[in-house]
Amino acid sequence: MAPKDIRDEVRESLGLPPPPPAMVPMEGHVCDFPLWSYSKKRTTVTELRIDYNDGSYFTLRAPEGMPSPSFPGYLDCLLFSGQRSLHTQEYVQMSVYEIFKTLKIDPKSGKNYENFRHDMHKAFVMYIKTNRFRDPTTGKRGYIDYFHVLYRMRMAPTRRETSMFHFDALFLASLRAGYVKRVDFEFCLHLDRRNQPLARFLYAHILKRLGQNSMYIRQFPGFLHDVGLGHMAELPIKARNQKAKLVLFPALGLIEGHAFTKWEMDDRENIFFVH
Repeated sequence: MAPKDIRDEVRESLGLPPPPPAMVPMEGHVCDFPLWSYSKKRTTVTELRIDYNDGSYFTLRAPEGMPSPSFPGYLDCLLFSGQRSLHTQEYVQMSVYEIFKTLKIDPKSGKNYENFRHDMHKAFVMYIKTNRFRDPTTGKRGYIDYFHVLYRMRMAPTRRETSMFHFDALFLASLRAGYVKRVDFEFCLHLDRRNQPLARFLYAHILKRLGQNSMYIRQFPGFLHDVGLGHMAELPIKARNQKAKLVLFPALGLIEGHAFTKWEMDDRENIFFVH
């Protein structure tokens, strides 16, 4: 167990509650759409499509396969590091060594560095096609947007040297327009360090869907599609529910009390999340 900070000891001695967690803004689309595989077995998947009840859709194409379960941790480090600088510039400067130290990944392992480069290469190649974005003037959907998350990377030759990661203009415009959700940075890192990418995505996704509401309700098959588990929704009901008990429900258990107070399903296939 890590030693207590002196400020925590003083607060405790005075009978004061612990300070609230550090909440930082996360770009909204990272909360909406899964940008990586939850399983190493599915990193060979090259396309993800989500269709919504209002006729809109989201498609992610990854010609060289989806980034691995480690990628959300890398992206968290970059976005949290650049949460201020990305409002005035298009890139984040950070060394791979800093990323590894933040995530408590062994920075001396050549294999870890190789995996990082491989994941970032896959992330650079993948692109998104969607008609979900609303026109800022009319508020209507109509255009089909194509964009990348990263449009350029300048990878340093060594782990300790600073690399540069340039984000797509559409992604930046969304961030700068305030399309964000505030998330608990330390809790995100906690899930990243435990290699829990599904729980990490569900945390921000459900938090965003709840918003200021007391409850978020979704048909269970639709929810599975929303969170990138559409392959599970296509299974026969009994097999789907057995798979959900093994994969989805444990991930929800990890974030209960953080993204929501409790969740349940009814006999009409609705899943409920209560703030």
